[in-house]
Parts: sequence; structure tokens; C-alpha cells
Amino acid sequence: MAGNTITMDVQRIDPGEGSAPGTLVGIDVDSGQEVQLKAWPDRLSHFSMNQTYKFGWYLGKEYQGTQDMIVSKHGEITQVQSAVNGPNGPQRPVDGLPAAFHEKKAPIPQPPAKTTPQAVMTGSQGTKERSITVLAVMKSVIESGGSEADFDRWLAKHDHIVLGK
Repeated sequence: MAGNTITMDVQRIDPGEGSAPGTLVGIDVDSGQEVQLKAWPDRLSHFSMNQTYKFGWYLGKEYQGTQDMIVSKHGEITQVQSAVNGPNGPQRPVDGLPAAFHEKKAPIPQPPAKTTPQAVMTGSQGTKERSITVLAVMKSVIESGGSEADFDRWLAKHDHIVLGK
């Protein structure tokens, strides 16, 4: 297994039950994507929420169609400063959305014709089209380990951008 490193702003730490590994959830500083890694208790103890760390990871064995990212037992876990976590503590917006959503104002697109594929995926008002949009957002939130509150927030963000609501 090739060694990989990540610089991550830790947002949540979930200890494992019994001998099971725990979970780190945070933002990959380089890509801005939310990531979820498994970590054994001896490694999990090196992390604190709202701090940024650089550490090694690897892909675990596939289990029931899922392949987890796992914090490496080898190598250092180094706390670093990032643009998000400066010397005065966390700088991330309070509501938890990635900073990019707070810095940019997306232009409100003109409503496309409802017969195009783009219209179907970006906010047509028909029941079928709305269901497709809701399911797509739901799938993304579930796959990233998000909560129902995360789903509601992302769906509201979608509606605000696409529908101007």
C-alpha cells in the first residue's frame, strides 16, 4: 500500500465502540472536500477538534463494497496552522459550510427550459425533477457521513442558488 499524506481541519471526532476504530471527520485543506477517516484509539488520541493536522493514511481492505481511509499507525501526526485555523483559533464560519460558500456570491441563473437535462437536474418544479434533485443531494450527504441537518443545509443552499429562494 502506497503511503499518502493529508492536511486536515478536524471538525468531529467519534470514538469507536469497544475495540472498533473511531472516526475523524474534517476538511482536506488541499481539496476543500469533506473527508472521513477511521483511526485506532492510540492514533485518535493525537487529534483535537477545530485543529489542523498533517498525517499519513492508507486505504483499508474493502468490506461490503466500502473501502475506508485509515490513519496510518506509522509516521508522525503533526499539528499545523492553516488559513482556516490561524493563530487565534478556528476561523471557519459558524454554520459549518466550507469557506468558499461564504466568500463567493453565485450568480442566479436564468431558469432553463424544463425539457433540457440541465433543467431536470437544476431545479425544475415538477415532482419527478424535484425528487431527483433531493435524492442526489441526499446521496452525497449520506456518502460523506453527514447528518440530516447537513442535508437540510445543502438542499437549502441548492434552492437558494438555483431557484433564488
